Amino acid sequence: MPSATVSKINQKIKSLPADLLQEVDQYIDFLKYRNDQSDWSKSIAENQFLLIEKGKKDIEEGRIYTHKEAKQKIADYIKSKTQ
Repeated sequence: MPSATVSKINQKIKSLPADLLQEVDQYIDFLKYRNDQSDWSKSIAENQFLLIEKGKKDIEEGRIYTHKEAKQKIADYIKSKTQ
């Protein structure tokens, strides 16, 4: 980051009321955390990856339900368990 930008940010921070400094500190921590996050898909467990791949294959091969069909299947299942 150019030093002019760092200097400008420092000046703005110094001009803030003291009661806002904790919020600024927390926001900086959040920005650092967000920036440090790697692609979550690269850190999933092998079984999770395989389930995603299975789902993609199901979609490619047409083994899918519309939202309406899925809701009906769930309703039928619940009804069968409560009778």
